[in-house]
Amino acid sequence: MEIRRADPALRRLVVVAFVISTCVGALLIVAFERYRVPLSEWILADPGVAAQRLTTIFRLLVALVLGPLLAFAAYLWSVANKVVQAREFPPPGLRVIRDTPIITGEPAASRGRILKVLAYGCCVACVVLGLLFWRVSAWLH
Repeated sequence: MEIRRADPALRRLVVVAFVISTCVGALLIVAFERYRVPLSEWILADPGVAAQRLTTIFRLLVALVLGPLLAFAAYLWSVANKVVQAREFPPPGLRVIRDTPIITGEPAASRGRILKVLAYGCCVACVVLGLLFWRVSAWLH
């Protein structure tokens, strides 16, 4: 069985990205806690535009939640297409973070189709959450 060797540079990049993402998330939580009161005062400062400000902030938060999920779905779909076309998993040219056995033939194509189902599921979740958030933002007016 053929093995695709781990890429140490990719492994380091993944660890660094994970650490940075965790730090950014923690900073966002701290910033929200620190600026929660001034933000609510700003929203409520002018009753004429308070609903518009609240809706804008809510939609920004929705985009921050749904954007990465949609990007992940696009990535999964891209990898799935490569797997199905090459009938090899992981597909040729894809770097891996650990030594990975290469699967070929129908089992690889089957994994590619499963990745497409996962990508489709992420898209459906995005649409459903988007519609739910849209309904909630309509209640804000």
